[in-house]
Amino acid sequence: MHALGFWERSTLTARLALAGALLAAGVASCGGYGGSSYSMGGGGAGTCGMGYANPCPPPTVALTAPASGATVSGTVPLTATATASATYMLTIVSVQFFVDGTSVGTAMASPYTVNWNAAAATNGSHSITAKATDSKNDSTTSAAVMVTVTGGVFAAAMAPAQIFPAPDSKSSGMARIGVDSETGAVSGTVALSGFTARAVTLNQGFAGSSGAAIMALEPGAAGAADWHVPAGALLTAEQRAAFAQGRLYLIAASAAHPAGEVRGQLVPDHIEVTFSELTATPETAALGGAASGVAATTLDTRSGTLTVNVNSSGVEAATAAALDTGAAGATGLALTRDAADVNHWSRELARIGARDVEALEAGKGSASVASQAAPGGAIRGQIH
Repeated sequence: MHALGFWERSTLTARLALAGALLAAGVASCGGYGGSSYSMGGGGAGTCGMGYANPCPPPTVALTAPASGATVSGTVPLTATATASATYMLTIVSVQFFVDGTSVGTAMASPYTVNWNAAAATNGSHSITAKATDSKNDSTTSAAVMVTVTGGVFAAAMAPAQIFPAPDSKSSGMARIGVDSETGAVSGTVALSGFTARAVTLNQGFAGSSGAAIMALEPGAAGAADWHVPAGALLTAEQRAAFAQGRLYLIAASAAHPAGEVRGQLVPDHIEVTFSELTATPETAALGGAASGVAATTLDTRSGTLTVNVNSSGVEAATAAALDTGAAGATGLALTRDAADVNHWSRELARIGARDVEALEAGKGSASVASQAAPGGAIRGQIH
């Protein structure tokens, strides 16, 4: 066996002395050799992490703002508290914030706060979480907080069914449009699928009606499948008022369908738009008729107004059209025939009561078109 030399004996003696001193002081390491250390206050040693039996405790994190269930808009501060194990002398390195699973920013020091641009988010419900990471690279994700965004981006599904008569197409689209109600600044994109568009425009008109184009979108990098609002585009005061009424829509035209292949109504938070099928009544069916139609309703829950557009096909000698809200004791709304289109009936911004709103939202409403042969209704359908 090799005999220890003088210098080796001296080095070993020094190391043993240092180890004894550390044990006497109660100093131990965390997270393996060379890791963090802590003092047990004299008399004990504790270890954690790799190389040791006990794992290091993970950090803790909780969102403190915004509150769960809050309605938010514009720039929203996201704030969290986070702590790491003081026992093992660990520290918080970062807190990362996520909205619907996508990172929106990271805070490196307390107070842990980042600003989220909710104006760029889609209106509706969103999930917010925070992920804290400590100096041993262990991490914890907080419980989710649900908030509702208003005044953000309006997502509008575009489909052939919003055009009458509906084109024979399986194409689709999705518009994501942001509108500043104060300045009129408008921005956003339209993504199309299943066809090649030759034009995409923003038009003014209620669901079920046609209106003039007020803005032409520009093709993006993806060509005819990707369109965007021109930079610096603004809505006039009248157009902003129309948007608030649910009176703006996007429509994409193609060579096969120059009048429009897909369409999507822009719907603010307080607007409810429905498209309901009208079918031949038993009275019409008994006469061998094949009449049909679509009722498009725009309900403004904030102002208590209702707009109705009914388009019919195959109703011979139509005499009248009406909408019944389904509320007890309510009088039906008579619709006016379009002078330029005998198959189109409408009523705009009719004032209705709270009972009518409740009945419509409960699916009790119905629309009908009467004819000389079927005065009780040639076509009818529930408003869903």
